[in-house]
Amino acid sequence: MNNILVPNRRTALKMLGGGAAALAMPAVIRPTPGWAANGVLNITTYDKFLPQEFLDKFQKDSGIQVNIRLTDDQGKQYNLLTAEGANPSTDIVTVAGHRYSQFIASKLLQPLDTGKIPNWKNLNPAYQNAAWARVDNNLWGLPILAGYEGLARNVDYVKEAPSWEIMFDPQYKGQTSYIVSDFMTIVMQYLGHDGDFVSYVDKAEVAQKATNEARDFLIKHKDMVRKYYDAGSEVQQMFINEDIYLGHSWSGPAAKLIMDGHPIQLSVPKEGTFGFCYTLNVVNNAPNAENAYKLLDAVLASPEVGAAMTRQSGYSSTINGVADMLNDREKLASTLPQEELERIVFFSSVNRDMKNEMIDRATAEVKAA
Repeated sequence: MNNILVPNRRTALKMLGGGAAALAMPAVIRPTPGWAANGVLNITTYDKFLPQEFLDKFQKDSGIQVNIRLTDDQGKQYNLLTAEGANPSTDIVTVAGHRYSQFIASKLLQPLDTGKIPNWKNLNPAYQNAAWARVDNNLWGLPILAGYEGLARNVDYVKEAPSWEIMFDPQYKGQTSYIVSDFMTIVMQYLGHDGDFVSYVDKAEVAQKATNEARDFLIKHKDMVRKYYDAGSEVQQMFINEDIYLGHSWSGPAAKLIMDGHPIQLSVPKEGTFGFCYTLNVVNNAPNAENAYKLLDAVLASPEVGAAMTRQSGYSSTINGVADMLNDREKLASTLPQEELERIVFFSSVNRDMKNEMIDRATAEVKAA
């Protein structure tokens, strides 16, 4: 499984928000003669998100020629659509949930008509009407792949971890690790606050008090930590060396350890965690909107599609029944029990500047303490 999940909050938001590489040159999927009888469909998406086998079958079954433009940056998608205005060259883009408000405010996306997606019922209920996916009382995209932060543990030494509290259990002193900035927002949740800052709009004092409480809590328990880390490869190596038994980890690095046969398990404790979700979105004024809906429906038609997307991308599928398509190790690496999945709070675009400023300052204070 490809370890492509982002290692920390800031680089997560950079990857999801804009600031990496430019859009790749369009790569045309060449159809068999006659496939284009029903027109074309132009998609901007990330590498490995839409499996080639799925695209080949869709083209053959629908007669629609699919053209793919690869991207690895949200900002470049936004800039391209903005530049093209009312005459977009793409029909579907791949937007991260926390970027919805920017795309929607600029009128770059059209509201999703789930009535045109007969297989919508095959989307996991946790995503069908999720609060993060609904803006201005409309849904705006089909969730396809998700990543999240979890509690990773070496099951040879830690059999159960129902709460984030275990990260502060004295018996594991010096055997834990985390990304300070990411873990601070989780500690805010653990302490009963809003780690995503959505409820702190125009409440800077309340937000600062909650942030300070999490900061002070981490400083108080600093002796629990073997090492603060930044890159996913660091936490992987600490688990491999058995330097740590417990750690906060993005799902990607943990999944890679599991797929490589290490005794690691990733879970979402009862207090919850944070994640992000990529969605396929129909562009406003898309020249081939009806074909776009046909593809969205085809994505949901079979759990085999979701399983292939998970294997290729390293992210977790949003489609019902995918777990049944995976082997035991793949299930452990890429799926969660439904009750844990529903504990994930997906990043919102609301109040992000306040969040970044306060968390960055508190992170520096923890490290300096």
